[in-house]
Amino acid sequence: MDSRGELAARLDACQKCNVCTAQCPVAKVNPNFMGPKGLGPDMERFRRGQIILGETTLDDCSNCKTCELTCPSGVKITEMILEARRAVSKAPHKNTLGLKLRLRGYVLGRAEYLGKLGVIWPTMTNQVLKIKLVRLALDKALAISKSGPLPAYRKPLEVRVDKGGKIRASVSQQVVYFPGCYTRYNEADTGRIMIKVLEHVGFKTIVPDFHCCGLPLEANGQFEKAEKNGLYNLELMRPYLEAGIPIITSCTSCGLTLKEDYPKLPTTSAQHVGAQTYDLFEFLWQLYEKGELPLDFQEVKTSYGYHPPCHLKAQGIGIPALRILGLIPGVKIRNLDAGCCGLSGSYGFKAEKYDKAMKIGSTLFEAINVGAGRGDFQAMTTECGVCKVQIQHGTGLPTEHPVLILAKAYRLY
Repeated sequence: MDSRGELAARLDACQKCNVCTAQCPVAKVNPNFMGPKGLGPDMERFRRGQIILGETTLDDCSNCKTCELTCPSGVKITEMILEARRAVSKAPHKNTLGLKLRLRGYVLGRAEYLGKLGVIWPTMTNQVLKIKLVRLALDKALAISKSGPLPAYRKPLEVRVDKGGKIRASVSQQVVYFPGCYTRYNEADTGRIMIKVLEHVGFKTIVPDFHCCGLPLEANGQFEKAEKNGLYNLELMRPYLEAGIPIITSCTSCGLTLKEDYPKLPTTSAQHVGAQTYDLFEFLWQLYEKGELPLDFQEVKTSYGYHPPCHLKAQGIGIPALRILGLIPGVKIRNLDAGCCGLSGSYGFKAEKYDKAMKIGSTLFEAINVGAGRGDFQAMTTECGVCKVQIQHGTGLPTEHPVLILAKAYRLY
């Protein structure tokens, strides 16, 4: 049975309870969005009958996965919506997007290539992107919001492989790090610190020359390219996966893609990647439970507000970062859990989505401002790079990856 057939087989599991729509961050701010139930299970019945009734709202879904988390019947709603997007992308006569929006999708989907260009001369790139005239031109030419936050570029994260690409005889103390485009090109210092942490706890860290995980491509309608990237990355991972070496991620969206999407790809490596992929703190917590995590922490007197990213929740692993940070003397973390930040990858960069993205994030922004105003914390922490960008844009509060707090405790930062 193909993937679309498998989804259709689960249609009757939808009980029409509307919990997913009630929790959907887009539906809360966009009265014209029919919601995940309407766009997913309801419209899927029409799509299965080849009846397409102006599916212009397919692009309104931000793919945050909140609907799937709240569905009591386990219906894969966003998968239905993505499959519908895929079907529309293969039928040009049904694709109502104009040239400007198709070109924008091509640009925003290629975060890896933008990163490679941006880091050629990052200081100049960042200065150019701050020029109002440049932002206005991007808005007019590509409908990339002139008001939206654009992440800065930094010196890129270096590839780290064994000489000749060989795997050591003792593989139990090796991990492969999948940094993702944001860490690799926009925040490489976080990636370097993560490698220091992994090596401090006893693991040689390998960083192959991966392509983008493919999620930005899918989100912008570039499904074939996303699959090619996935197959390329799996081929790089193959010898490590076959040797039983864990794949570690520091980006929650990349982690979710490797765990949920890569196992569906047509290659033998896909059989292993889901079970062998771990979020950094998920991996560290497993070490702690086995008594293998070094606890040589120094006291770190600091307080943070914590934002759990939507794609972390979708992994179903709880909040391992808070469990690990809770072991460090002096660290105080307040879990805000105030909903989606609104940026959702490239969603909030789009001119017609910017206001909606800010409305979606307004509950989170308010919780942050109130907490900071009361002195509950002085900064924010979150695993997702784009959440960090949006939080700083919406509140002005400094925001960093929780691995930096751990690195301070280990005297590595």
